[in-house]
Amino acid sequence: MPTVTFVSDRLPAPVSVEAAAGELLLEVVRRAGLPLWWRCGHGTCGACLVRVSHAGQPVLFRLGRKERNVMIRQGYLPKTALADDDFIDSPDLPRLACHIAVTEDLLISF
Repeated sequence: MPTVTFVSDRLPAPVSVEAAAGELLLEVVRRAGLPLWWRCGHGTCGACLVRVSHAGQPVLFRLGRKERNVMIRQGYLPKTALADDDFIDSPDLPRLACHIAVTEDLLISF
């Protein structure tokens, strides 16, 4: 089982939680009772912003159109990103927890 470690100034110390492969990161957050805020829970509000680190970074990956469009609308990505589907997966790229499926050990900052 992958382990997801959460780091935040809202936590007294890092919190590690086991997650099932394919489980959405937001579900891991909910189950663990962590103070990551979200409103909609299905990818349209942009409130569940996180930074993701993992051993495979940096790597080219396809950012889903729904997540990309929300990120642009919320100002987390420039409007020029509308022309892109492929992005560099790195901790510098903000992501939405409701769009991230756990597939390996992750370090999440929020």
